[in-house]
Amino acid sequence: MRYKTVPDLHNAGEMTSAVTHAATELVREGARLITSNCGYMIRYQEALRAAVDVPVLLSSLLLAPFLERMVPREKVLGIITSTASSLTPDLFEAAGLPANSKRVVVAGLENAPAFAAAFLNPCGDLDVSAVEAETVDAAMALLNDRPDIGMLLLTCSELPPYAAAVQQAIGIPVFDHTSMVEFFIEGITRRPFNGLV
Repeated sequence: MRYKTVPDLHNAGEMTSAVTHAATELVREGARLITSNCGYMIRYQEALRAAVDVPVLLSSLLLAPFLERMVPREKVLGIITSTASSLTPDLFEAAGLPANSKRVVVAGLENAPAFAAAFLNPCGDLDVSAVEAETVDAAMALLNDRPDIGMLLLTCSELPPYAAAVQQAIGIPVFDHTSMVEFFIEGITRRPFNGLV
């Protein structure tokens, strides 16, 4: 596994050349796929696909069209993200969803104190238990508000550690950034079939 940092990415609206440069360096160093640590990186998905010759999976939002097509017709896809207002129509379109889909509902964690302190405005240590509780609370509140949610996608790449607790609390399928990466890794490192488990 290799990493590249794109300085000041969180402060800039348009950093395509810097992100592309980091990805091409990773490929030169032997990377077989490119991913990122932020769901909002979906805005660079097409630019990186054009720049490198390996698969690009920048955001778990790439799962959204797939999940939206799998959820029963009378159900919707729920999304929990870091900041709901940042999940704009253009990002949905970049992921392959209609900009104003009626089959997707979003909740953010911007008002969750422990999450915000750890990830949005870093000002202290990560309180894992508190962030887990806030993530579970957000999922339960979203499902309470929209009982027609059939699947949940956690788009913030900081949330996979809490996916099991969320699923235990709400009882529906939960997907995240690691779901996407593991799906792809399974495709490039197939093992002999030993039956269904």
